[in-house]
Amino acid sequence: MVELKEKDQGSSLRMHWQLCLNLMGSSSNTVEFSGKAMNEKEDVIDVTLTGPSHVTFLYVKTVASSLFGRYELGAHLAIEKVDEQYVKMKGGVIWARVFWFHRCLCLYAMARTNKTKKRKYMTLAKPIHKELTNSLKNKNPNGLHCVSLLNAEKAALTHKKNQEDDVRKQYNDAISVAARG
Repeated sequence: MVELKEKDQGSSLRMHWQLCLNLMGSSSNTVEFSGKAMNEKEDVIDVTLTGPSHVTFLYVKTVASSLFGRYELGAHLAIEKVDEQYVKMKGGVIWARVFWFHRCLCLYAMARTNKTKKRKYMTLAKPIHKELTNSLKNKNPNGLHCVSLLNAEKAALTHKKNQEDDVRKQYNDAISVAARG
């Protein structure tokens, strides 16, 4: 077999495949990537801290954290700034919007659970939410369901005592928008 120096593509594919296996329940771990496709503790050692493979690792780890409810891990990954040169808000790779959505969702969830660091998490989530909203205003329909859910999460964070019905309505609207596709 000829080495084509495509190490990053192979490791990226293994990370995505292990995420799929975790989502299907094939692995006993949910957020830790150890299974048939890869072992996080062994395979990530050769990934540099600034390369594209590390950004892919942060992406799949953030998505897994968001989907499996481990928001503290997703928020901790959001605090790291090593990935910003690769995953840009405007332009960039095709999965960047999904990454930013899951990152913002983890930050909002941690702001709801950790009242002492609420301002810190909200400060990090605000520009992400704003950029996703601006892309929707600029006629990008692909982010409607993401923005709807983030609006509901933000309303749940900032609601007053007599506004629970409004928050519930926003969640129901987000669910109906997501169901339509």
